[in-house]
Amino acid sequence: MKKLSHIAGDLVLIFIALLCVLPFVYMILMSLKSTLNAYDFSFSLSSLTTEHYRKIFSGGTIGRYLLNSIIIAFAGVALTLFTSCTAGFAFAKLKFKGNDKIFLLLILTMLVPSEVILVPLYIVVRGLGWVNTFKALILPLPTAFGVFIMRQAILGIPNELMESARIDGASNLKILWTVILPLVKSAMLTLSIFTFIGAWNNFTWPLIITTNDTMRTLPLALTTMKAQYDVDVGLTMACSVITFLPPFIFYLLLQSKFEAGVALNGLKG
Repeated sequence: MKKLSHIAGDLVLIFIALLCVLPFVYMILMSLKSTLNAYDFSFSLSSLTTEHYRKIFSGGTIGRYLLNSIIIAFAGVALTLFTSCTAGFAFAKLKFKGNDKIFLLLILTMLVPSEVILVPLYIVVRGLGWVNTFKALILPLPTAFGVFIMRQAILGIPNELMESARIDGASNLKILWTVILPLVKSAMLTLSIFTFIGAWNNFTWPLIITTNDTMRTLPLALTTMKAQYDVDVGLTMACSVITFLPPFIFYLLLQSKFEAGVALNGLKG
């Protein structure tokens, strides 16, 4: 009886997994078919074509969109790691007045939906003259979530290691760089993946803050394709595949470290 229940559980999990994978299979196959009908779907491989991909890259603008997304995603990861590691180290290991209260206020910002601050953020960015610039697209990416992850990881490092480094004359910055960061690489990789995927898939903010095609990002190419080619489902799916692949590959390359980092941060309180 127990064996049957295990088999039934496995079958349910396999069925759920197939349901999750099916949209991606649909997206890839439709991107390789010349069709204007979203319901003209089959698993037949006889009519596959790369026409849509050639059409996208022959336009010229998709290359600029892709470059912008790459710059924003990697710059966002670098900036987030810098701010989160330094702030997380300060909140975890440095004792100063109001440490816990400031950290609590920072964490409370995670309860505020990002949509709520779009209007005030736009007003600030426009006042600074940063519309249609990389600064406007990159600087808002670091959040309290990254500080929380790094603080939790750094809390688990024994204070004795820091004291030993201080006896040797190391400053706080050198302690962070040579002692702390090598021990929290898993958490940093986890944060890098979250930040990269979030920055890459960000749609609303780039749509609001960019009016020039030269500053648009790859997710916005989907709306451009719909406007230019109306109901060309295959072309839209090809653009979706191009948008989907980079963060997916980025995750696959760091998958093992990502799982280790999530487990590590989940066990520390």
